[in-house]
Amino acid sequence: MKELNFYFDYLSPFSYFAWLKLASLRSELNLRVNFRPVALGPLLNHWGIKGPGEVQPKREFLLKEMLRYASKNKIEFTTPKTHPFNSLYALRLSLLEVAGPHQEKVIDSLWKAGWQRRIDMGSPEELIEILKMNNLPADELYEKSFSREAKVALKANIQEAIDFGAFGVPSFVVDHELFWGSDSMDHLRDFISGQDSLDRAKLELLLSSTPRAAAQSL
Repeated sequence: MKELNFYFDYLSPFSYFAWLKLASLRSELNLRVNFRPVALGPLLNHWGIKGPGEVQPKREFLLKEMLRYASKNKIEFTTPKTHPFNSLYALRLSLLEVAGPHQEKVIDSLWKAGWQRRIDMGSPEELIEILKMNNLPADELYEKSFSREAKVALKANIQEAIDFGAFGVPSFVVDHELFWGSDSMDHLRDFISGQDSLDRAKLELLLSSTPRAAAQSL
């Protein structure tokens, strides 16, 4: 059985789309999935990347892309009440170290609350209400989410993602191979099933041709 790490942040609508697609992929390929909540900000900061919301044309373009994708795939979709928001509360609630056997249900409940029902994902009160509505031990999980163990676990997830080269979300790692974006999931499927179309010899050739130096000379 292959093991897949799924790195996500509730700030990312494309992580939401990936979450919806992941169930069928896991079943099809008999995957063991490790759900790894991470904060997007530290990933972007580590690599010196601006967030999509910081580039106005990109923000508007991506919103169009989301709406088109959701419509084409018949996905219920909106945005949380405010965006961006502080996702740390939701991320810590979703850690395996906090949610334990409830982890998948917690994650699913929070995704749908934010990106279907438009709650304020940065509001602890609204998050707790959603967990209670889904028959989860909300008060217990909320208390655990402020533990030292939870804070350490989230930092460890972020560092693990960075160590694998993750520079955004959603990111997937299987056999130390990184895939980024919900639109990479077909390539992910091919890789896991032994049908990867990547020409690795050509990749190495192109990487060795020092494109950075060439770009600086323009």
